[in-house]
Amino acid sequence: MTEEHEQIHEQAEREADDLERRTEELGKHVEQTRQNWESKKSDVSVPGAVEDDEEETEGPPPEADITPGD
Repeated sequence: MTEEHEQIHEQAEREADDLERRTEELGKHVEQTRQNWESKKSDVSVPGAVEDDEEETEGPPPEADITPGD
């Protein structure tokens, strides 16, 4: 290979190594975020994290049935 080809090859290898490292870091970040979310889902002090069974029912909430003048 010529010197130019060798430089291109080395640069491509460095970029591939960098992408591999960043992929591993992203995977770790995703896993930490998933674990954090799972712990928050069971914590009633975290607004919006605990699933609300009432939200799954169809129709308006009971307070929506109030008419003016009642």
